[in-house]
Parts: sequence; C-alpha cells; structure tokens
Amino acid sequence: MTIQRLLDELNPEQYQAATTTAQNALILAGAGCGKTKTIVARAAYLISQGVPAEQIQIMTFTRRAASEIVTRVEQYLGAQAQGLRASTFHTFCLGILRRYAKAFELRQFNVIDRDDQMLMFRLLRGKEKNNELPKAAQLLDVYSFARNTQSKLSEALAKQLPEMVEQKEKILTIMQAYETQKRERGYLDYDDILEYVAKYLNHSEALVDQVLHRCQYLLVDEMQDTNPLQWLLLKPFIGKAHLFCVGDDAQSIYGFRGADFQNIHAFKERVPDAKVMTLARNYRSTQEILDLSNWMLKISPLDYQKQLIAYRGEGIAPALHTFANEFEEANWIAQDLKTRHQHGAAWQQHMILVRSSFAGRQIESALVATDIPYQFIGGVKLLESAHVKDVLSMLRIVANHKDELAWMRFLTLWDGVGDVGASRLAHDFLQQDNLQGCLEKLKKFSKVPAQIALIFQQLLDIQHLVKQSLEIALNALQEQLEKNYQNKDWSRRSRDFDLVKQLAERHMNVSAFIEEYVIEPISHSEVERAKDQDVVTLITIHSAKGTEREVCYVANASVGQFPHARAQGQFDEVEEERRVLYVALTRAQNELIVTRQNLFTWTKDTIDAEGRPIVGYFFSDLLPKLCRETLHRRGSQRQKTWTFEQEDSLDKPKIGIDFD
Repeated sequence: MTIQRLLDELNPEQYQAATTTAQNALILAGAGCGKTKTIVARAAYLISQGVPAEQIQIMTFTRRAASEIVTRVEQYLGAQAQGLRASTFHTFCLGILRRYAKAFELRQFNVIDRDDQMLMFRLLRGKEKNNELPKAAQLLDVYSFARNTQSKLSEALAKQLPEMVEQKEKILTIMQAYETQKRERGYLDYDDILEYVAKYLNHSEALVDQVLHRCQYLLVDEMQDTNPLQWLLLKPFIGKAHLFCVGDDAQSIYGFRGADFQNIHAFKERVPDAKVMTLARNYRSTQEILDLSNWMLKISPLDYQKQLIAYRGEGIAPALHTFANEFEEANWIAQDLKTRHQHGAAWQQHMILVRSSFAGRQIESALVATDIPYQFIGGVKLLESAHVKDVLSMLRIVANHKDELAWMRFLTLWDGVGDVGASRLAHDFLQQDNLQGCLEKLKKFSKVPAQIALIFQQLLDIQHLVKQSLEIALNALQEQLEKNYQNKDWSRRSRDFDLVKQLAERHMNVSAFIEEYVIEPISHSEVERAKDQDVVTLITIHSAKGTEREVCYVANASVGQFPHARAQGQFDEVEEERRVLYVALTRAQNELIVTRQNLFTWTKDTIDAEGRPIVGYFFSDLLPKLCRETLHRRGSQRQKTWTFEQEDSLDKPKIGIDFD
C-alpha cells in the first residue's frame, strides 16, 4: 500500500483534514464518519511529507485505539512508519516522568490504582459505627473529580456530594492525610501522573523544550472526553507544537468523571488560529437511523451543528417498543434475538446497550434462560478484579518490599487478619531494609502459613520470569482464594488466571508487567478476542463508543432514564444525558430497536436558574415518521406508525487537591 492509495480512499472532507497545513486544527467528526481513518491518514501524510515518525505523538484514551492507529499507518507506509508513537494520556505522562525524573524531583515511586486508593481512604476514614463521613469510594470520587476538574474541594463536594458539604473540614483532613501518606510512601495515583507533568510543563519552559525535542506533532483522539487537567497538559504546547485534535462534542458523555464539554465546544476561543473542519458523511448507519439521531440533537437548546448524512442511503425505520415492565421488556428482547437467529442471523450481529451493568441484569437473566450466548462489556477490568489483585499482591511485594498497600492486601487474605492487624504489621515491614527482614517477621505471624515465607524467597530469585512467578503465587494462594471466594463464583474467577498468564508472557520483569496494566487496565474481551466468537454483545453505553453492530437494541429508554431522574433540573447534566442516548442510537448499522417501560407518568419540561429550557423526557415530543412504535400489552400488541416531515515560574507547582 502507498500513501496515495490511502489519500484516494478519503472523501473531500477527510482529505482536507488529513492534509491541512494549519498549525492547529480541530476536526469535528460525527459518529461513524471515519474519525480513526482521518487520524491514520493525517499521521501517514505527515510522515510522507518528511516529518520523522518519531516526532509524532498520538494521544488516545485506550491501549486498543493506540495500537490500531499505529498498525494501520504501518500497513500503508511499512518501515517508513517505524518510530511512530501512540499511547494513552497516562502512558505518555508516565514516560515523561520516567525520562525526566530529575525535573520532577521524584524519588523511586510506585503507581497505585483505584483499589489501592480505596484501601488508603478506608483506613484514614475509620470504621466507627456512627461514622457519618462519606464512604471510601465516595471520598475517592470527590477527590479525583476535584483533581481532574482542577476545582476546589468545596466545589467538588457541592457537585458530587452536596449533602456532605457541612462535613468539609473532616473530609479535608482525610484528604490531606492521604496526600501526606502518598508522599511518604512514594506512591503516585492516576491523577498524580497527569498533574505532575501538566503543572511542571506549565511552570518550566526548559521541560517543554525537552519534550518538544521528541515530539513536534500531537494528534489527540476523542478530544471531547478530555478534562480540564488534560487540557492543562496540552496548553503549554499551543503555538510551539502542531496540534491536531479530533472529536465530537455530541459524544461528550464523561462529565461525571470530570470531562469538560467546553474543551471541544470552545476550542476556537482557546486556540484562535485553529482551523475547524467537520466530517458529516456517515459510513455506518442508514439515513432513517441518522434521522432519529439528528433529531435528538436538533431539539437541544445547544447548537451542535450536526446533520449526519448516510453514505449508504435509506434503510429500515427505527422501531420503538413499549412494555409494561422490565421483565416483559427483557423477555421480548431475548425472544426477538432467538427468532432472528432461527432465521439465519448470527448472534454476533446483535448488540444490546444498557445504562449500567446493574441495569442489564434482567436482560442477562433472560439471555441465560433462553440459552443465548453473550458477552458483557463494561464491567470490572481483568487486572482490576479482586481475585487477580490478590495474587498480584505477592508479586508487588517482591518488586518492592515497602509497598504497604500490597502487604495490606496480602495479609488480609488470611483468616483472622483484619485491616487494623494488617496495617500494624505492614508498618513494621516498612522499617526493614530488605524483603528478608520482612520475611523473618512474617514467619513469626502465626495466621499466615509458614511455607509462604519460603515461597516469597523463591519469587525473589525468579522475578524476571513473570509467568512462572505468577504461577507460583497462584499455587501458594489457591486454597485460601478458593475459600474466600467460594460463594462468589470461584469457578469463573479461576479461569481468569489463564488470561493473566497470557499477558504475563509479554513482559521481562514483574515491575513492568504490573505498572503497564495498572496504568491501562485491560478487559477480558481484549484478551479473549471475544468479538471473534458468535455471541450477542451486552454492553454499557459508556463502553460502546467506537463499537457498531448490524442490529442494536437500546434498552429501557424510559421516562426517568433519559434523562435520568438524578439529572432533573440541571441543564448541563440533562444535555450530557442527551449525548449518552445519542451515542447509543448511533451504534446501529442496519436496524435500531429502542425499548422502554411504563409510560404512565410523564415529567414536564422546566426552566433552569439561568432561563435555559430543561427537557423532561427526550421522546415526549417524538416527531412523526421517525420510527415505528409498538405498544405491548399482556397478550396483545398495538402498532403505531409515525409520519415525519424531513428537515515559566520559579515556584514549584502545587500537586494535589485545592483545599480552599
């Protein structure tokens, strides 16, 4: 393949974007409009024009997306693309932290994940029965939200936990203690990795120059999902590097994590010389599916300027099915799938989109009851699973005997060992000079089997053999894990270790293995390549961006769900709910089936404090001919067809939460 062949495959809008001479560009790429192809073409075009591949850094949100982009560029350019880098924001920043460690004045550090953070917050919060403070998970969510949005603690509390604003001082004390413990123990959490790099770049011209020496071109994927902290990371490069940002403001659906809709919606104001281009030719869906999706945005008070046009032309009108309750809805979906399969359709042609894993439980039950094979995407990642982390705790200890959180996890596995006892012993281990000193103390701790100390010593001798280390740790803990998870589907959990071993084979040492998958957790399906199996995909909408199927079911698009009841009265939250539904609707290629429950109660549209209209239910004023509606009553169906009319400071930056 050649670069010319790639350019010839582009439509005029994609070609204009890929070959732009603008220093800064924003590409507004509608759903299914060839966003990834345009990024691939941009990278390949730059290299063909003489830009060294190693001077191009592509920023994505998933490992899979990064790998796909590089692979596709290599397919067109071959060896010429060698050196092209694509990575997630976190991996990009971690590389800078490692490469320029002296600039950040960081001694040896360990990266901790959400589970580690939860344990720290749980210990700092305390377990008193009358404790009125937020749970550890809530404290962590508020803390991370404040970091990613670069807002004050009081603002984050008001947004995330308004009922806890009066507890601000106590919460502040816990978060300050958390940050102190991180510094003392050499831990960096996810947010630290971004914030250290972002803030130091904004305070040091010299550091910016060093980074620019390695990458003059930044290509940013999924720009609509970036948060204020990630914008802070990009800001120092404006005017110095070439920015090529691709995204869709209509698919900005991660506000609850801190994503800032304005990063893309206000891009032109923030980068005045930027050239803004639009991709509106959709290659995924038929026009009828896009008509419903376009309408969903058109009725918004915000100006999305989205009118997608189907390259494939016309097809089947979307179907809207209304049921009395969730049981009838789930059973109908299962039976419809069964009928389609009996008529020759493969299971893998179908996808069911749900709000959350909890929301999909009734549908899962119906699929199981009717023997329909399926995969669920959107749950806990493979290496975030508790049982996997239990085994990895032994490997973490071998890699760093002062990893207090790993000791805590390992010790609490054993019968009779609680957080307090484990914390006390782990603190003693921190005072030891090496692992041998810890093992001498461990031998005297009767609640842990005596042979475990010998196994730790064995792991220390072979830590460069990752797969073998994993097998030894698993064998050592097998009996205890089976006991701990006997009522928690141990047979399924135990099979996960075969997948973990597959990952372990790719690494030369334990530390590198653990760090890579802490930064970028991998899903079961990424390892299993489940997409190659003939199964129905059940997926959360927030996991569905970038996916598509011939037939898509959007389940429970009911009153109180779109927008969700918790968003009522809040303009920005309701608009994000609209975008969530838009993402779901635009996954379908040939058929879109929307299901909902119980329409006896309709919420009314309102006005917010700033006079902006807030929609009560997105489908309350559904225009004619956008879809075929069927009302299901027990023992009968009533179908209704709608008709439609077409239309450089010397100060060190402060790292951590703003407690003001």
